Amino acid sequence: MERTYEFPEANQPYNHNHQPRCDVFERIQTEQTLNLLSNLAHEYWKWFLQKLAQLKSLCFWPRCNIGLTLAGDPQLLERISQARGWKTAAIRYIEFHPTTSLMALLNNQDEVLIYDKRSECPIKLQSVKQRDTTCAAFRPWSHSCELAVGCAAGICLWQDTRRLNVKLNIRHMTGTHHLQVLEDAAHQYVTSMQWNEDGTILITAALGSSHIVLWEPDSQQKIHLIPNPESSSSFSLLRYSPDFQVLFCASCDAGASLCQLNRSEWRSKKVLMQHRIQTAVWTPCGSFLLLVTDGSTRIYSCTNNGEATVFLFPQPLWRVELVMDLQEVTTCAGQQRYCGEPQTFAMDPLGIYMATIFKAQSFVLLWLLDNSRPGAVRLLPLEFIFCNVDGDQYPTCIAFGVFSSQARWLVICWNTGHIQRYVITAKCFKEAQLIHNVK
Repeated sequence: MERTYEFPEANQPYNHNHQPRCDVFERIQTEQTLNLLSNLAHEYWKWFLQKLAQLKSLCFWPRCNIGLTLAGDPQLLERISQARGWKTAAIRYIEFHPTTSLMALLNNQDEVLIYDKRSECPIKLQSVKQRDTTCAAFRPWSHSCELAVGCAAGICLWQDTRRLNVKLNIRHMTGTHHLQVLEDAAHQYVTSMQWNEDGTILITAALGSSHIVLWEPDSQQKIHLIPNPESSSSFSLLRYSPDFQVLFCASCDAGASLCQLNRSEWRSKKVLMQHRIQTAVWTPCGSFLLLVTDGSTRIYSCTNNGEATVFLFPQPLWRVELVMDLQEVTTCAGQQRYCGEPQTFAMDPLGIYMATIFKAQSFVLLWLLDNSRPGAVRLLPLEFIFCNVDGDQYPTCIAFGVFSSQARWLVICWNTGHIQRYVITAKCFKEAQLIHNVK
């Protein structure tokens, strides 16, 4: 008799509660994989929303702070200016060309005076559109001498046509220079400007608007950026780091933003949000940003300590430390002076010296910059520089420039219009120590 054996699973319903161990293990692995993918998707979505918010802030038409205008506050421009006594100062601003010996001065007649060491008489640039001048910047790597001037109308871009072979509109000519005016709605009374590394983009800040503008003069294009979308304040001061990777934007109200920008991202970090920044300057090595707040005698340094590694959200770390307090009496070469609140800083191109104008003093203080210790910077007072002509004089603006391969200048403009040149020859910190007998 033949017996037939049947497998019960072939004829009975499948029992879902009874599974082989390998199936359970595969299901656990699948669930873990799905959870990981879900977390990744969630993090990516948060990153996408953050980038979308940044894009909206960049493209959204910037808000205007009506209170931050000269009509609402006639003294505003003088209060935030880097020049001491901007309204009455004979010279308001000094700008040196980055690669030549050209020097531009802005006077209180809204004229631009361009000096060349090969000529005794300066070239004078003036236009009816150029009113209430505040700042200037030579364009680097230009085929001709190009100078951007910030004023009430926006930006006056002057171009020396003697080195060009192109024909320009005669209506826009002033002597040997061609004038192009860059204008944007609400971007009036320009307060500060910086060219990028190759001179293709000019970045400007102005009163009355919460944005900065990136101009491309050659293509007639412009882009609005908002360093701090949470605030409607305009910006009084822009400072590019020497490597052009960080843009320091000081608010007219209080605080500042350190913005890291490139073609793929825009990240900012807010610092010292309780007080308005009076002046700031980078050391040429790019390691330190020296700054002082309005109404304070304390000099701070701001240093980049790298990035915090957060998944998909790397954040720059900035450390703010006190360098020194000028409330106390300062001693230089046996002389003692009370300095008080700084008005503006100027940095030597080689990073050996720094100079300071004060709000209520009649001298310029020359410092020796010591950053030999990693992560720290020291300011060693060297000399009180007084005006070398008689009269009631006080400095209004200062700047360092390269005169020749052997010497540099610290140019000091005084309230009466007198221009003083202080010659510097030291090419390294140790040489400066020997010259000034500093240990």
